[in-house]
Amino acid sequence: MTIAAREHWEEHFAAGDGFLGVTAAEMRMFTEQVAPAAGASVLDIGCGLGGYAAELVWLGCRTMATDWAASSVAAVRDRYEGLLPGLTVQRLDFEDDQAVGLLPQAGFDVVTMRLVFAFMRDKEAAAERVRRLLAPGGVWVVTTSLADRLSARRHIGITGKEVAGLLEGWGSGVWYDLEPGGVRCFVLRR
Repeated sequence: MTIAAREHWEEHFAAGDGFLGVTAAEMRMFTEQVAPAAGASVLDIGCGLGGYAAELVWLGCRTMATDWAASSVAAVRDRYEGLLPGLTVQRLDFEDDQAVGLLPQAGFDVVTMRLVFAFMRDKEAAAERVRRLLAPGGVWVVTTSLADRLSARRHIGITGKEVAGLLEGWGSGVWYDLEPGGVRCFVLRR
């Protein structure tokens, strides 16, 4: 990501701007498809302003919310300090192998990427990092726009080829749309 792009996101989160809000229907589908056990360990990559991470804590998950943007991490800590100790927040560039290597390997029951995967420069490497972090039987939840559904700003979605790459190497998986013709959620199991 370029320095200009990083500055844009820092300013975006510092201004309190988020993205697509989390809905009750989205969390219901998450619960139905993932069925996290009480106390499940979740890593939320690219947490933005933390709404999704907070919902995961309210479901009973121990959640580590991460983002590379310092303004994002600060906003989540401020907004959700009452969710401690169920929520931890840390700055993490998920594209930095060395930084990701400091996380507990095979230490998470669920890894989530909500509206983040499309922005990963090396999607195959991101998938490999997730595999290393997931415990046996773990679940990777990727919520993303699909480029072929977008008339403009296609860069915020993944292509058909990227979908095929995303699905490779998982024991099983399902997908569902959060709304017809809208954002798609992939639930991939080891």
